[in-house]
Amino acid sequence: MAVMKQLRKLLVQALGFERYIRLVSRVYLRLVGAGWGKQKYPELFFLSKIVQPGFVCVDIGANLGYYSVALSRLVGPQGRVLAVEPIPLFQQIWQDNVRLSGYDNLTLLPYALGGENATVQMGTPERDGLLHHGMTKVAASNTQEQYARTYEVPMRVPDELFADLPRLDFVKCDVEGFEYEVFRHMQHTLRRFRPLIQTELNGLENRRQVTALLETLGYKPFVLSKRSDLVPCSPAQLASAVTADFYFQPTNPAAPAAL
Repeated sequence: MAVMKQLRKLLVQALGFERYIRLVSRVYLRLVGAGWGKQKYPELFFLSKIVQPGFVCVDIGANLGYYSVALSRLVGPQGRVLAVEPIPLFQQIWQDNVRLSGYDNLTLLPYALGGENATVQMGTPERDGLLHHGMTKVAASNTQEQYARTYEVPMRVPDELFADLPRLDFVKCDVEGFEYEVFRHMQHTLRRFRPLIQTELNGLENRRQVTALLETLGYKPFVLSKRSDLVPCSPAQLASAVTADFYFQPTNPAAPAAL
C-alpha cells in the first residue's frame, strides 16, 4: 500500500493532477471493459443484473464517468443516462471518456444537487499528500475540513431538474455525505417513478437519515452479498456494515413508461 501511494505521488508530480487523473481514468475504463476488477468493484459489475436495455438512469456524482460509461452500455441505444457532475475539470474528463467509449446516449448536467438554485462551494481534500478527486464534496459551513482545491459551482433542485423526465428506472448517488440533501429534494421524482437506488452512505448518522427518509417513501434497504445478489439490510447491519454501498428497492415499483 505504501509503495502504491508513493507511486501515485510520483506520477502526480511528473504529470500534474489533471493529466494524472486523465491517465488513471482511461486505464481504469479499459481494464474494467476487459472484465478486470470483479472482486474489487462488485457493485460496478452488478449493474448488469439490475440495469436493462431501454432504462433511463441518473448518475449523481458522475465524477470521471466510470458508472456513466457502464450504464450507457447496458441501457443501449433506446435508453438514456443523465450524468450529474458539477466540477468543470471532471466534466471535461467525463466528456473525453464518454467520447472514447463510443456511446451517444448520455447527457451531462453540470450541477450540484441540493435544496436551492444557487451557487455553492465544493472542495477536494488532500490525504497523505495526494488530492482525492473521488472525495470532492459540497463544503459545509459548519465543519473545519480543509480543501486543497475549491470550486464555485451551480446547484439545482433535483425535483425541478428532473421534472420533465418521461421515466426513471435507476439512480446511482455518490456525493460524499450530501446524499440526504439530494434525496430530500428529490422526493417527488422518487414517488413518481419508484426507481431502484444505489447510494454510497458513509457515516452512521448519514445512513440513518437517508434510510429513514427513503423508508417513508416506501423503500427498503439492501446490501450486495458475496454471492452477488441483494439481501435485506437490518438496522443492526446498517449500523455495523463494512460496506458503504446500499441499495434501496421500492416495495411497489412503478410500471415502466415508454421513452
